[in-house]
Amino acid sequence: MDYKKHYDLLIERSQNRVLEGYTERHHIIPKCLNGSDDVSNIAILSPEEHFLAHLLLVKIYPNCQPLVNAAIIMTTHHTTQRANNKLFGWLRRRASEAMKQRIKENGHPRGFLGKKHTGDALEKVKSAQRSSAIAKRVKIYAYNMDGTFYKDYDSINECADDLQTSPSNVKYTADGEFKHCRGKQLRYNYQEVIEKYIHPNSNKKLESICPHCSKIGSGPIMKRFHFDKCKHKRDKK
Repeated sequence: MDYKKHYDLLIERSQNRVLEGYTERHHIIPKCLNGSDDVSNIAILSPEEHFLAHLLLVKIYPNCQPLVNAAIIMTTHHTTQRANNKLFGWLRRRASEAMKQRIKENGHPRGFLGKKHTGDALEKVKSAQRSSAIAKRVKIYAYNMDGTFYKDYDSINECADDLQTSPSNVKYTADGEFKHCRGKQLRYNYQEVIEKYIHPNSNKKLESICPHCSKIGSGPIMKRFHFDKCKHKRDKK
């Protein structure tokens, strides 16, 4: 079938008529093929003709990915469901073939297909992974109403338990929204602490270290028996 001939006939029919109702503007020479926005390059089509025009353009230029993408977008209904009898299997297959052709001619769009990180790049990735192991811990400082230092805490919950109040009250007080909490003035700051590191004997597996007993491990067992629940922390009290 001569798709170019049918496309030209469709455009020619649109030149000498006046459509009533809803119409759509169509670039006769697509912009991805260096078409302009001049009036001479614009055809007024019905929605059905506009869709047909894009299907014909895909047939004429099968390896032009922007045209294939435009045709696929036109098959999407406003309810996010696919319009019936619009999205054909050959259109999906053509989109895949057009992408393969584009990668073959211009390389992968993300620019990394078939490549490998250099040694410097790998070191940067490892450095970023190590830095992500640095966590921030809130430190609460409690003062008596006369301004003398009372105690410091490693977490909001620990402070709330000691003052016998709710953690939200501690948080709001530490933020400065209340003057005092259970007779104490609270202030806080964030301290960067390394709670995880790569153990030399762990085959580069990310493990955790308990700040109270220096136990090294990973998984839920560490959360259950260490950190805030560590028995050595309780013994210090």
